[in-house]
Formats: sequence, structure tokens, C-alpha cells
Amino acid sequence: MLIPSIMPSITSEYQAAGLSLAAIGLIFPARALGSIAGNLLAGVGSDRLGYGRMVWLAALLLAGSLALAGIAHPWLLFLAAFVVISATQGALGTGINALTADANPDGRARALNTLHGVYGIGAAVSPLIFGYLLQEGVAWRWMLGGTALLWLLYGLVSFLLQSSPTPQRERRPAQLLDLSMLASAPFLALFAIAFIYNGVAYSLLGWVALFMQESAGFSAFFSISLISIFYVALTAGRFVCAAISERVGYGATLLGLAVGITATYPLVVLSSSGLWVALGIFLTGLSLSGLFPTALAYGSRLYPTRSGAVAGTLNVSMTLGAMIPPVWTGVIAEWWSFQAALGVNYVMVMGLLGVTIYLYGMDK
Repeated sequence: MLIPSIMPSITSEYQAAGLSLAAIGLIFPARALGSIAGNLLAGVGSDRLGYGRMVWLAALLLAGSLALAGIAHPWLLFLAAFVVISATQGALGTGINALTADANPDGRARALNTLHGVYGIGAAVSPLIFGYLLQEGVAWRWMLGGTALLWLLYGLVSFLLQSSPTPQRERRPAQLLDLSMLASAPFLALFAIAFIYNGVAYSLLGWVALFMQESAGFSAFFSISLISIFYVALTAGRFVCAAISERVGYGATLLGLAVGITATYPLVVLSSSGLWVALGIFLTGLSLSGLFPTALAYGSRLYPTRSGAVAGTLNVSMTLGAMIPPVWTGVIAEWWSFQAALGVNYVMVMGLLGVTIYLYGMDK
């Protein structure tokens, strides 16, 4: 959450230096391309190097790229540093997900939902920390440097504590691009789940505050608080999924969440009352909560010796979900209305219900 928190400060500095908003907006495709590259390379690399090794290596590279961005004043150098930041963040996320799945072969969904629940806590708290620091006059470049120092310490400690390479089980040789998993119908269904999950979430979170202020007259505080409501629900739901997913099964967990989002998403689309919109946002976050962690667990169960490739490929789908649906949501909202744009996205929700019914049938 560092980059979204300091994005207004980055924009102000480079606009003052004469750059247009269009040029500064290149940050977003640069981040997406870096994330896709990092996830793909880390997916196959971690299966070969070991997941623990990938984690500390990616953490050290992330520290270096954050430090480079902090001292880089020329725009092109700063933009290049952003590409590397996103690539190393993607590699780090893939490594941590794969390491968690590999270390918990008998409880992958429980472990991954707990892991992502902890992420939800960080995502809810960290913007408050960055906002406070900015209010106190701390320069945004110092925040990049401070975060780089945290990842440097994390990488060094992880390196020192690692007593043996991970994973310890025998693995298949990694290929640069292995499309065989996407030729498998169950894994393709998981790929769709990752895309729909992030597509619905990013389309909602990226636009809801702005459009609730403009179309419904909500206050800025209430509109922004909807994002916090979403993350509170997301975090709580992941811990609930961690508690029940191993007992009820991965397919049943995914189907239950899909039924939940199918039933509750219309509250966001059709409501004009602030209370009902807030309730819809909360229930949507609750229903989306365990989709990605449980899909990761399902994929790692399908390919137990390829956890890195599974995590990397599904993270690429997540990145595509963050890139594409928010764009058409903004376009439809401008042409028609925000409610109409969310209504169009309900097609994705129905697709989610279809693929989870299929996976539930596979489990049965």
C-alpha cells in the first residue's frame, strides 16, 4: 500500500518539474508489466531455486529497487526503478505463497487464508501510517528509503535463518513458460477465479469513493471509509475461511463464497442509501475474502511439486484482473453511470459462480 499512499506526492513533484499527467500515468502500466514479469520468472525460478531462497533473494532485490527509486530524480530512471519494484514485489509474493503452500501440504487452504488475512491487516493499517507521516512533513522519498531498509533487514534475517534450501521434496525441472497447466480445465477455472476476484475488487475499490461523492453526494470521509470497511470484511473472511476450508473442502469453500458474492453484490449496484451501500461493500469483501488463497491451495494440490509455478501463474491472472476490468468500469461509468458499470461487472460474478460449481463437482 506504499505506492498508492504516496502517489499524490509523486504526482505533485513531477508535475512541478514539467511532466504531464499522461506521462506520470505511465507508472501504472510500468507496474503491471513489472509485476507480470516478476511473477512468471519467480514462479518457475522458485521451483528450481527453492522457495525460501527465492523469498530472501526477492526481498533484497526489492530493498535495492526501493532505494534506487528513492534517489532517482530523472523521470526515466525513476520509472525504470518502478518496473523493478513491481517485478521484485511480484517475485516476493510468489515466493511467500509457494513457501507457505509447500510447508503445509495437509492444510494449504488454512495456511494461505491465514497468510492473506495477515496481509489484510497490513493493507488496512499501513495507509494510516503513511498518511500520518506525510501529515508530519516526512518526504515521500524517505518513505521509500525506510521501506527499503525494512526489506533489507527482512532479507538478511531470512538468509541467516535459513538452515537448508527449501523446498526439500523432489521437484520437476522448471520451464520458462509452461502452458500445460492452463490446458487443464480445473487450473483454467482457478485462473478465472483469480482474474474475477481482483477484477471485481479493484473495480469497486478504485472507483467507489469518487463515484459515491459525485453521484450520491456522500462526504469524502464516508466515501473513503468504504474502502476500510471492505478490508475489514476481507480480513475477517479470510480468517473464517482458514478455520473451515480444510473441513468443508476447497471446492465447497469456493462455491460458498461465489454464492455469497452473487447474493450480496446487487446491494452495491442497486442501493442509494449510505447504510445499504456500506452493508453491500462489507458483504462483498466478506464473499471475496477467501477466493484467491483457496484457489492457490487448490492449485498447489493439483500440482504439489509446482507450487511456485502455480503461485506465479495465478498472480499473473490477479495482475490482469487489476488492469483490465477497472478500465472498462471507468469507461462505462463515464458513458452511462457507476451503477451501470457495476451491473456489467455482475457478469463476472455469474462467471465466478459457474466455475466454482464446476470445481465443486470435481471435488465431489
